[in-house]
Amino acid sequence: MEKKKYWICLNFTGINPVKVKKLLEVFGNVEEIFKLSEGELKKYRIGERTIEKIKKWEKIPWEREIETAESMGIKIITFEDEEYPPLLKEIPDPPFVLYVKGNLNLNCEYNIAIVGTRNPSIYGLKMAEKFSSELASIGFTIVSGLARGIDTQAHRAALKVDGKTIGVLGSGFLHPYPKENEKLMEEILENGAVVSEFPLNTLPLRENFPRRNRIISGLSKGVIVVEAGQKSGALITANYAIEQNREVFAIPGQINSLTSSGTHKLLKEGAKLVEDISDIIEEIYPQIEFKKEQKKVKIEVNQEEREILEIIKKDGTHIDEIFSNTDIPPSRVNQILLNLQFKGLIKLLPGKIYQKLLEISN
Repeated sequence: MEKKKYWICLNFTGINPVKVKKLLEVFGNVEEIFKLSEGELKKYRIGERTIEKIKKWEKIPWEREIETAESMGIKIITFEDEEYPPLLKEIPDPPFVLYVKGNLNLNCEYNIAIVGTRNPSIYGLKMAEKFSSELASIGFTIVSGLARGIDTQAHRAALKVDGKTIGVLGSGFLHPYPKENEKLMEEILENGAVVSEFPLNTLPLRENFPRRNRIISGLSKGVIVVEAGQKSGALITANYAIEQNREVFAIPGQINSLTSSGTHKLLKEGAKLVEDISDIIEEIYPQIEFKKEQKKVKIEVNQEEREILEIIKKDGTHIDEIFSNTDIPPSRVNQILLNLQFKGLIKLLPGKIYQKLLEISN
């Protein structure tokens, strides 16, 4: 608790996370930052207003912040905590405090972000639903920003198939935005999580949302831009993804569509064009590639994985046939299928068909 109060107070000052990272590298721990003189802080190009807040940190209501968070069922996770998401820790400017509400372990290796315009076309909504529902149904967690349009559609599509999803706020939990998505937030919390780096009472100011976008990409292995115009915030998320060494995928639209002009720009700049979720899985998880000359391999599988593998044929088996030939619950089957893909034993084809790639030795 003693250390956590320093992290919370530092977060209240609004200091740049990159500068915090640098200060920690030099001084070792968060408490030392508050012991630095005004002159020492200026050496690291900390602004005067931020320095003033740091020097008056004892006036920051950190105790009330913790009490309010607890009363709302929100957990405050700091950069040093074990629960801090490893993927997020990798980025150049990780948030040093995360407010987390929900039932989801954020240490998920299988996170995919889906983002796009707040004013989508019918085509854009259909694509967001298709990719989100299909990825969520095989065990991926869908990350998005709880905004109107594509974000909302991505969250809802994941929930519709009983999948997991993470919503990232551009405000504090006391001022969720947009208001019409408060019910969606509650639905997400049943099988997912909502996170924010902002103190609880932070208003949804315009400048918060670009900053929020780096967390969306930072929590994910890749970002799918469904539909975005030239000035869409989704392009900011895509740029963050590139900086963070994440994969960027784009779904093409009509060549004269203004709502797809941004996605087409991304494609020209090297984003991966995707037509099916298999394009995404093969790009992010190259370990599913295999040598055709291999006949049998020694890969450890458990009894459930072996059972599912025996159902899947070399020329392909539809997901419904897999479900009907096992007593294992569908939600568990989806996770097993994902595990088998990561082990390189099966491949997902268009149309929810799974193909056996390798035979395993007994």
